[in-house]
Amino acid sequence: MLGLGIDEADEDDDVQIEVSDVPFIAEEDFLTKYGKDFSLSFSENKEVVLTALSA
Repeated sequence: MLGLGIDEADEDDDVQIEVSDVPFIAEEDFLTKYGKDFSLSFSENKEVVLTALSA
């Protein structure tokens, strides 16, 4: 699971990462699967799109 860094980490295995200077909290299993490199952009509908770069 990946969430905004404004949320508090729930478990000991949660890690805080930054994507384009925006803090996110991720479970270690999520980062193992998708890596730690992401891009942050917006879709045509102005929705946030987070893309794993090293999956």
